[in-house]
Amino acid sequence: NKKLTRLLLVTLEDPYNPRSWSGIPYNMRIALETKVNNLSVVSNLKPRRTPVNVLLRVVCGGKKPRYPLYLTRAAQKQFAREVEAAIEKHRPDAILSISSHCLLYLNNPGIPTYMFTDAPWLAWKESYKPFDPSMPILGGRFAALEAKTAKRCTGLVYPSEWAASEAQKLYDVSSDKIHVQRMGANWYPSLTGDELKAVIQARPADRLDLLYVGKDWERKGGPLTLEVVRGLKNANVKNLCLHIVGCAPEVPSDIQDVVKIHGLLKVDDPQSGEKLRKLFLDSHFLIVPTRAECFGLVFAEAYAFGLPPISRAVDAVPSIIEDGKTGILEDRHASAERYIERIIALAKNRNAYLNMAFAARGRYEETFNWDKFADGVTYIIDQQLEAFQAATPVSQSAH
Repeated sequence: NKKLTRLLLVTLEDPYNPRSWSGIPYNMRIALETKVNNLSVVSNLKPRRTPVNVLLRVVCGGKKPRYPLYLTRAAQKQFAREVEAAIEKHRPDAILSISSHCLLYLNNPGIPTYMFTDAPWLAWKESYKPFDPSMPILGGRFAALEAKTAKRCTGLVYPSEWAASEAQKLYDVSSDKIHVQRMGANWYPSLTGDELKAVIQARPADRLDLLYVGKDWERKGGPLTLEVVRGLKNANVKNLCLHIVGCAPEVPSDIQDVVKIHGLLKVDDPQSGEKLRKLFLDSHFLIVPTRAECFGLVFAEAYAFGLPPISRAVDAVPSIIEDGKTGILEDRHASAERYIERIIALAKNRNAYLNMAFAARGRYEETFNWDKFADGVTYIIDQQLEAFQAATPVSQSAH
């Protein structure tokens, strides 16, 4: 018998908008609604604007504000008060908060409290530092507050072993408090398994289409992708094409004939969404050799289309791509030649390629979907709910 019947989902994002934080809160909410009788939501919170904080933000400047309002004490206390009001109103069995922002100044709620994010804030900042070196003025204070909050939480949930390991180091919490639960693809084909299998089998053996998807050209490994394409062209791979989606980089003249730039394609726009769907279905590989990645939802989405991903073994990526089984994963220092050899070997071995594409789709069905995420998270909370209630004196209980 499930003990978890009422769950409070807390987030600064908008879980009713599929574009908010890549659709993660949106898809998470929908999946959780099918698992608990009553899902209450506190969301889309706007930072409190005190005159002093607004002035400091202007004075400190920065294209990404060096003094963002959501990191101020006034905003964080306001977030906590709104969560406390929701607890009083909805009387949930437990709280699931996306990120730590709403929990930093939360008074003891008397119920299990869980925090989910793709990585600890400081781990994210460190990983992306070569590409975004700026640190908000209140960053150090926030990281210290997050570590204290993590200690108070009943459980911490991350989508990768890398993030879980970083949390254990940064927060100095016991490993039994940390749980790994994969995120799901936010975008997937409306095809049955058999229909998709037919699409995969129909990918032509006499051509090679590679798909790059990403806005951050440098961080996502765009330059290495072009090197790989040049090597494939020089190796006389016939009917080669690299499709670039999400940005419009400069392409060297010697490979312009095998590169097609599609620009920004939005999933929820009928015309560009259909174009993107066709690229995911018809390409042979997704190639995003990222240099820093806290998760990489595009790899999960490639799985949904039976599209084997190619990337670097950095940060969270080894938690997603199984090298040689569901995709190609190379060391962070691997040369373009290494990728070229492996791509050509698979292009020449039709059965090996098809097995990899089918295994990629299998990983989506078994693991990388939001239904499985919601199953896992509600199971984690449910398992600990009885023990928590037994250990909590009645006078402290929120019920």
